Amino acid sequence: MNSRLLVFICLLSNFSFSCTQDNRVMEEDQDDAFIQGRSFLKVGKEEEALDQFLSVTRRTIKCPKSHLEVGRLYLTLETRKDPVAAIYHFRRFLLLENESREAPKVEQLIVTAEREIIRNLPGEPYSDLLDSLTLKEENDNLKRKVADLQARIGLPLEIKNLPVPRMRKPQFISPLTSVQKPIPPQSTLPRTYVVKKGDSLYAISRKLYGDSSHIERIFQANRQSLSSKDSLKLGQTLIIPALHRNP
Repeated sequence: MNSRLLVFICLLSNFSFSCTQDNRVMEEDQDDAFIQGRSFLKVGKEEEALDQFLSVTRRTIKCPKSHLEVGRLYLTLETRKDPVAAIYHFRRFLLLENESREAPKVEQLIVTAEREIIRNLPGEPYSDLLDSLTLKEENDNLKRKVADLQARIGLPLEIKNLPVPRMRKPQFISPLTSVQKPIPPQSTLPRTYVVKKGDSLYAISRKLYGDSSHIERIFQANRQSLSSKDSLKLGQTLIIPALHRNP
């Protein structure tokens, strides 16, 4: 009886030790499969890389980088293309890294994958929808280019929101009448701005100034609260310096 009890205790000890070893927490960057997957990507072996990253996602709960790589490969790798699976892994990334700098790009990748699914439906039932979405994107890009051009030549940013004036008959102006040069309005930018989801200094500069050339201006005005240009925090209040224009 004593020998049987001793054997049982030994087996129980070995089982407990094995469980402890299997359940240890390992950082994603230290996972051998993740490291191997990155190595395969560097030499262009994308299919092998996909298999390695997939093995990480099956064994590890918190592995946002592997989910992101798997989503990208499922979306771009012709031999393994699967936009539905790509969306799943992109959403897993957002669940784990919702406040990361890459979150807005991943959300756009989800839209790209959804369009890929619609485009491959039999009979192309949503071709008109895809055309309208493409036109909207092109229109938004043109608006951004116009805003950048206006800021570059010194026009007030608010001018893009004004209605197009109707053509009027030319009026005679007496040569004796002095014509004063209009003074451009001063910037109406807010003095502060609260950081929102997906914001970066690039996005804030484009949103508030009309182009992305004022990142350094915003960063220098907030050096006391920003350790670097990439250290924005959700809900953080930033000082937005006024943009003075010479008359």
